[in-house]
Amino acid sequence: MSRPSRLFIAALLPLFALLYAAASEEAESAEKVWQTVPGPVAARVIRVIDGDTLLVDAHPWPGQAVRVSVRLRGIDTPERRSRCYGERKAADKARGELERLVAGHETVNLINVAGGKYFGRILADLRAGTRDIASAMLQSGLARPYQGGKRKRASCSETGS
Repeated sequence: MSRPSRLFIAALLPLFALLYAAASEEAESAEKVWQTVPGPVAARVIRVIDGDTLLVDAHPWPGQAVRVSVRLRGIDTPERRSRCYGERKAADKARGELERLVAGHETVNLINVAGGKYFGRILADLRAGTRDIASAMLQSGLARPYQGGKRKRASCSETGS
């Protein structure tokens, strides 16, 4: 290869590197955009699983439905499978309150929908009519604020546990 050809190729290498970096950055940016769907996405509640999770048929576009479990963002409720009697009773109350809050609404809206680490569930804000359901659960006293991370384990110190 002649010296001018090598110089020409050497001069183009930084340009190719720059184009490659820009394309990689654009692909990464596009991936981040699709990690969260701002919504609202209309959904029909199939059933309430527990105080912070529902099964819904979401309708992201006309003629299509996706059945998915939705974990409510920002709250945590007692677990129904706890070994503690008091925790199970509190979980049943939380589940009943969530059922009450979504009852009578033909559809609910999923907002800020994200995938993630929730064992096949999506994470979303939920509105039934104009009511923010996580806020209503917090106001009921049957849920506690939760921003991710390790959950506080229930203590079985009450009698009858």
